[in-house]
Amino acid sequence: MWVLVVIIIVILLFLIKQRLETDTSEHAYPHRLANIDFFNDGEELYEQYFKDIQAAKHYVCVSFFIVKSDHFSESFFKLLADASTRGVNVYLLVDLLGSMAIKKGDREELKKAGVNIHYSNRLKFLSPIRSFHRRNHRKIAIMDGQTAYIGGYNIGDEYINESSRFSFWRDYHLRLTGEIVSDVLNVFYHDWKLNTNEELDLPLNQSEPGQYECQLIPTSNGTLHHTFYNLIEQAEKRIAIGSPYFIPSQKLIDLLEEKIAQGVKVQIIYPHDSDHILVKEASSPFLSKMHRAGAEVKLFKKGFYHAKAIFIDDQVCDIGTANFDQRSLYYNNEVNLIIYNQQLVQKLYQHYAEDFNYASPFYEDWYDYPNSQFTWLKKFLARIFYPLL
Repeated sequence: MWVLVVIIIVILLFLIKQRLETDTSEHAYPHRLANIDFFNDGEELYEQYFKDIQAAKHYVCVSFFIVKSDHFSESFFKLLADASTRGVNVYLLVDLLGSMAIKKGDREELKKAGVNIHYSNRLKFLSPIRSFHRRNHRKIAIMDGQTAYIGGYNIGDEYINESSRFSFWRDYHLRLTGEIVSDVLNVFYHDWKLNTNEELDLPLNQSEPGQYECQLIPTSNGTLHHTFYNLIEQAEKRIAIGSPYFIPSQKLIDLLEEKIAQGVKVQIIYPHDSDHILVKEASSPFLSKMHRAGAEVKLFKKGFYHAKAIFIDDQVCDIGTANFDQRSLYYNNEVNLIIYNQQLVQKLYQHYAEDFNYASPFYEDWYDYPNSQFTWLKKFLARIFYPLL
């Protein structure tokens, strides 16, 4: 009986992945210029983020994967309601599953204040499995067509270090001005129309093109794999990866091992403690394989490491919403910013290096920590379900 159940699950996973990998409708935008501010602390990020919303005169577009129902979320809702009340057009798009904690009363209060709030990626009756796994994992914002945000932070107490579960939350987020803002706004247009069937036409307000060359790359349904593979393939000296979940494809693992054999230094930061069931058990074999191949793998113990970044030599870096895992590679709607300015890449890498140097070396026993009577079961389930993690 159990053998039959496992076989059925494996077949379903294969069919889901095959269907999602065939859709390559997303495309990269041209290289643009931008001014870029980097944040790796939620309190500092949202202090500036809230100021930009308060300063908005025409419109605010916000998209998040997770918006919780807690103290910080209430502050966020009030900020959007206040902006709408003073005449700013506010558009809030949140993922149906990621933000299912939002209370009905909060939604009604936002609507009463004039906020346009909608859920993205609703479940579809004719394709329930596919629609369930395809989540909008993007976290972007645009204020008046002048300022944009992209990165890993969501809305909730833990993201500003006020959660009892993790003492500190490390993430990377970018504030953008310049030419690139038009592309971030276009991504929001696309998602808004896809989920509401409404066309938005909002004015841009760009005072200058910006200083740093970069490129916005939205991905979904397998297109991210191509992006990551091409980035890593370019490396000649160093590949540095930061991700809260490390469940890549076999092709990416093979490429990383090939680069290590060529003498390329590979660094990986991963959180010591997990925030979701099975992801540690699913990530551990891949991290262990990288460790044995010669990569320098570090475990972040200061709090929870949720940053998503890839640094290639001192030339290119990728920061955005995508994790180094199956969900981001094959299922989710993601959006990343690739930065091509060497001076800025080196500066951003220093923030990564600080986290890397602070973290502890990977050790094989971590695979079984904390050990319990259910460890074997979680490992077994992780081996089955890792294509969905």
